[in-house]
Amino acid sequence: MSNKWLIVFFILAGIIAVVYGLSGEPHEFSSGECSICHFDEKKAPMNLNPDITSGCETCHSELREVQSHPTDIYPTLSIPKDMPLIEGRLTCITCHYVHPKEKNLSIKKHYFLRRQVRGPFFCGVCHEMNEKGHIILENVHMGSYKITDHTTRIDRMSLECIECHDRHITEPVDSLGAGKWEHFNKKQNHPIGVSYEKSSTREIRQFRPASMLSKEIKLFDGKIGCGTCHNIYSKERFMLVVNNRKSMLCLECHIK
Repeated sequence: MSNKWLIVFFILAGIIAVVYGLSGEPHEFSSGECSICHFDEKKAPMNLNPDITSGCETCHSELREVQSHPTDIYPTLSIPKDMPLIEGRLTCITCHYVHPKEKNLSIKKHYFLRRQVRGPFFCGVCHEMNEKGHIILENVHMGSYKITDHTTRIDRMSLECIECHDRHITEPVDSLGAGKWEHFNKKQNHPIGVSYEKSSTREIRQFRPASMLSKEIKLFDGKIGCGTCHNIYSKERFMLVVNNRKSMLCLECHIK
């Protein structure tokens, strides 16, 4: 076989491997993968690795960056019995099933959630709801989201944030186009789902190159999302990724 055909063979083999991988069913593990979570899946299936989050990260390498709820915490709220804790800690499997055949439910389209609902309807299982049916979120601002481009899609983290925080969304949504998040303080309105690089070249105002942004400033496939300015693990006010004293957060991207 000539070098030319050998190269073609390896390219085709690679394409086939990728297609096969993409066509596989999520969460269908081989027998050799059980040890990721189980110490002995046959004799003691419920004896799980306490660090279950690391087990999830084996496949979900981006987990820490995109998860919309903290894990490995000791909840202060009352947690339903069918939402298991690991050594008293809330983990990924508290909210998600692991195996697609569990309970014989159609759970794949619901992200393996332990309830067949999403957004505020799912969060309300644990979080308190007020008399209007809204989740009581302490110290978290609310606002509204306006779509400006229906041809694009915002990142998953932003979608989950908006599902809960937009006071006009009353049922789960599968996707949203790029747009603008409108805080109660109209001076702080901000685009979501738009390309940072394109914005920096199109706008009259100047932006720092993406390569010069602080490591705390995250982009999602090069686009701005809720997680660009906010981090659920942040100790700063409003969960900002950096201290906003004297507009320091804004100046991370904008050149005065």
